[in-house]
Amino acid sequence: MKKKGLALLMGAAMVLALAGCGSGGEEKKETKVPETKAAAETKGGEETTGAEETKAAAGEKNPNFEYVVEAGTASDVNDYYAQYGIECDITIRQKGGSVNWLGGGDVPLPEPKEKYTIGFAAYTTVDEVGAMYLEGIQEAAKEIGIELLINDANWDQNVQNQAIEQWILQGVDGVILSPCDFYGIKDALDALEEAGIPVVSYDAPPNAGNVDAVVMYDAVEQGRLAGEALLEALKAGNTEMKGNIYYGTLPFTHPNAQTREFGFFSVFEEYPDVKIEAITGEAPEEFYSGMEGKIQADPGMLGAWGLFSSGTYGMMQAIAASDTDILLSSVDNDRVILEGIYNGSVLGSTGYSAIEGSRLALMQMVNILNGEEVPGIVYQTNTFITKDNVEEMFEEYYAGATLADFMAGN
Repeated sequence: MKKKGLALLMGAAMVLALAGCGSGGEEKKETKVPETKAAAETKGGEETTGAEETKAAAGEKNPNFEYVVEAGTASDVNDYYAQYGIECDITIRQKGGSVNWLGGGDVPLPEPKEKYTIGFAAYTTVDEVGAMYLEGIQEAAKEIGIELLINDANWDQNVQNQAIEQWILQGVDGVILSPCDFYGIKDALDALEEAGIPVVSYDAPPNAGNVDAVVMYDAVEQGRLAGEALLEALKAGNTEMKGNIYYGTLPFTHPNAQTREFGFFSVFEEYPDVKIEAITGEAPEEFYSGMEGKIQADPGMLGAWGLFSSGTYGMMQAIAASDTDILLSSVDNDRVILEGIYNGSVLGSTGYSAIEGSRLALMQMVNILNGEEVPGIVYQTNTFITKDNVEEMFEEYYAGATLADFMAGN
């Protein structure tokens, strides 16, 4: 696809809610893994006592919860983020442990004990993920009779804070939010806490202020899966592990980006002659230009990685325009990425369901308002998408649509 195709993408593609900082050349610290299943397995393999099993079972309300921190225990993300140089000081108030969600997009919703009014504060709804977060929660709220107040901040934390102030004055029952600014959200969170209004965050959690519960995903795993796919393809081609890999990221701190970065870098730690270099920007055309320059300067590069969808968009188009066969791995599952996987432009991408995330956030909030103790952290499902499963996963992420229909109309 030439530059005309890229221009068509620009009208639809905007920056997603993540960004990265830090260079690939920094020495990595010993890693504290998050409270996922993998983390539980690395805590020394201690046997669970009968009392612990009973405690976890007593707190288990949903058969699709896989407990990785037992029920009755507080969840913590501060130490986890600190190892990536991300300053984080939050308290998660709910003490229902931490769980992996095993149910995919089929998230059963609880029946509200009364008609609750909930504010939903989105960072933006311009990009596909943001739009699907909104679509998912609107459908879920309608399904169970929740009154939903919506604010689309469009990347402006002041707008988000003002909406939350108004909701406090209105006396909403709860607030579900994804911050625009992970530190700038603190004043709003403090005001909600003072007003006694529960808060559930989704996507990446805030780095300042307190919340009741968090819905997030293991972003280290997302980066690692993308790195493993690229490494496997290089080995399959008998490629000498010497040269450069370029990845698309953004020039400001976002918890998802730095953790994805760590997961990807870890795959190549045993290959000292592999150098990983960032291409930074915000919009797909910046990544197009950046990748175009790298292709001209380094035509023998090992491969490329889109840390998030805008990076993948631009890099994918630059590779196509150059008529090269540079290997490209990805994180995110926007429709054009899935089409690229099907067509062979992208090796594969780590995907997650925005609909699943929004329904989980509403599930958590309604259970809190109903007076139940809920898990402090619910980890969403990560799935690595390849040509073998891309059609199936398209239908999982975009309910009622098919990849074939999208490609026919694209």
